[in-house]
Amino acid sequence: MATRFIDVLVTCPDRPSAEGIAHACIEERLAACANIGGDIGSIYRWKDVIEQANEVPLYLKTRADLFGRLSAHVKALHPYEVPCIVAVELAYLDEVYANWLAENTRD
Repeated sequence: MATRFIDVLVTCPDRPSAEGIAHACIEERLAACANIGGDIGSIYRWKDVIEQANEVPLYLKTRADLFGRLSAHVKALHPYEVPCIVAVELAYLDEVYANWLAENTRD
């Protein structure tokens, strides 16, 4: 079976949080790389109140089989009680990039 890869989105309260989580996941080889976006506006329901805040999107590139460990690692580092951690499977990847992702994530 071919290796499956995912792009994991984690919304963070600020850039330092996103950078800290990214560094930790890459250090542990749970992700090969990370992209940190600019501020986005978020509107959500929390404890029966509609809230609005600015957040920073963090995208982690990894293998699908590492999602459980990566998710647990992110939750341990994330300041939110219930962080957004969602993944999308990457259907098409350049072969050289896919090999690099595989080589830079743990076995």
